[in-house]
Amino acid sequence: MHFKAMRYSLAVTALFGAAVLAYTPAGQFRTEEQAKKYCPNDVVVRVNLSTRLFYTKGHFLYQSAGVPTFECRREALQEGNLPG
Repeated sequence: MHFKAMRYSLAVTALFGAAVLAYTPAGQFRTEEQAKKYCPNDVVVRVNLSTRLFYTKGHFLYQSAGVPTFECRREALQEGNLPG
């Protein structure tokens, strides 16, 4: 019985752990190309989610380290992010 409960727990952890890693809110993308396809008529910006600042291509922080988050400029502004 204990083995069954442990196996179930591992299956649930594996299932939800994978879902959490794969989840990206609508309009937020890991690559610039994905964002360009989503908003072809808007400027793509890179958003720093911890500072709530965004940067356009050409800014020295646009290619900064860390996990990238690209969005359409219009949506970044609607979410309360500010130009950096």
